[in-house]
Amino acid sequence: MSCFILSQDHRFVNAVKPLGVSEVVKPELLSTDHAQELAATNLHFTVAEADQIDYVDFIEQPAPFVSDRLKRIVEKFAPDTLFVPGAFTDLTRRHQEVYWLIVPPRIDCLSVKSDFAPDGSLQRLVVDRAHTGGKMLLQVGGVRERILLMHLALAEALLRRDYNGIRLIRADS
Repeated sequence: MSCFILSQDHRFVNAVKPLGVSEVVKPELLSTDHAQELAATNLHFTVAEADQIDYVDFIEQPAPFVSDRLKRIVEKFAPDTLFVPGAFTDLTRRHQEVYWLIVPPRIDCLSVKSDFAPDGSLQRLVVDRAHTGGKMLLQVGGVRERILLMHLALAEALLRRDYNGIRLIRADS
């Protein structure tokens, strides 16, 4: 099984930027262990003002959000992924879009061949495919960074459709 790292395509310089996410969605909450707490959270954010705003299908930072149309395909492949609804509102243009905070299961699937910097940050990700559990979408456990891994079948399904703002990088295994 090939795995791909899901990240935001930063070529979209006008990608929507929700404000105040870090205050509401703490990094420690981004696990399926906190599903009830996340489900009770009000995820309504205003967006940063800009001349043009591109509502991309994936937002990586400060927390992973997917568009409503991307959620529909991901949930078919990864039903064990937690999706928490939220709204991004552009007050100036009086426009609102539905986005979903995405929390895939966290799985320790690092290979011993992975490299770490002296400060503990990951330098080179190598995935042990035997430990991914056949999951279509997962968070890599055992690292400081938030890394979302996607199975080849899901990656192909996304690439066959017209999604924007998504970047897939092949993970070493």
